[in-house]
Amino acid sequence: MDKEKQFLKFLKKMEDCEGCTMRNYGEPVFSGNVMQEIMIIGFEPESHNFTIDSRLVAKAASLLSLYETEVKYGAYITYLYRCSLIIHGELTSEAKRRCRRYLVEEVGIIMPKYVIIYDKRVISELFENSDEIINASDYPVEAKLFDRTVKVYFIQ
Repeated sequence: MDKEKQFLKFLKKMEDCEGCTMRNYGEPVFSGNVMQEIMIIGFEPESHNFTIDSRLVAKAASLLSLYETEVKYGAYITYLYRCSLIIHGELTSEAKRRCRRYLVEEVGIIMPKYVIIYDKRVISELFENSDEIINASDYPVEAKLFDRTVKVYFIQ
């Protein structure tokens, strides 16, 4: 099955997030070009509004904004946790498990070669070699994301 058909099936599953109680707090967020090899993974939909500061903007100037990156470069943007934590606080362990399962499926569909991350929490939760990625002096860092080896760029 091709990527676009796989993604359409994925979208159908995401319509109700298979009964997750956290869906009462908002729509799950993910978007972009499923044919692209670049995946941007944020912590949760509104977290970038609070973590982007002048240092990040200066270092990531070539990426412009997440939205512009998606539009101009065709990156696929998703989040570790789908619904806004700002509205409801902490996710339940069941919601975390479900969100992770969806991210595993997304990675399997998109099959990214490059992953851009701007939040240490995402790296800590997704990669065994998180310290190596966070403290790298040169990027990209090769790392295992579920069953794939990807090149990770950490923008801090």
